[in-house]
Amino acid sequence: MELGSQSINEFLDALAAKQPTPGGGAVAGVLVALSTSLGNMVLGYSLGKETLKEHATLHEASSTMLLSASKEAIELAYADATAYETLNAMFSTPRDDPEALENWNRVVLEAISVPIRTMVLCQKVLVTLQSLVGKSNRMLSSDLAIAAILANAAARSANWNVQINLSQLSNDDERDECSKQADELLSMCKGLVESIETSCKL
Repeated sequence: MELGSQSINEFLDALAAKQPTPGGGAVAGVLVALSTSLGNMVLGYSLGKETLKEHATLHEASSTMLLSASKEAIELAYADATAYETLNAMFSTPRDDPEALENWNRVVLEAISVPIRTMVLCQKVLVTLQSLVGKSNRMLSSDLAIAAILANAAARSANWNVQINLSQLSNDDERDECSKQADELLSMCKGLVESIETSCKL
């Protein structure tokens, strides 16, 4: 699955097909990428604007961060699909198979760690978007709010992929740690998007 080179229609067709990937993990990654692109559009209408020149350094740093995040989001979408394909293959292996027993926890943990990394990225994107509130073109406040909504939706989507696989972990400490990390990230993202939406209201 070459997500980055697919047209929107190709991706939608692949997503709708009766196949395990792309699935929710890919959607989460694409949502983050959409968020970063929309955030950069806001910056495009803010950079070089005379009334915002005091924020030029912030704008440039934010644009660099969002461009990097967009690339990472697509990489994570691909990584999520790869991790799930490996996990899906393990599901068809007898649980008493020696190789399955040896690799099970590692494979499940990878399928959980990728969406957690996506949630971490969402939180970073939301922090960047929040820094632009009141320091970017106010005519694009709705776009800034929508970018935040998309990043939060990506975090919530990724969290579902974390939660669905937690019960498969045989190591209680790893399960508790992953659950705690996901809950904290979800809470932070929720607080950030609510703050951004409130502040963007004209």
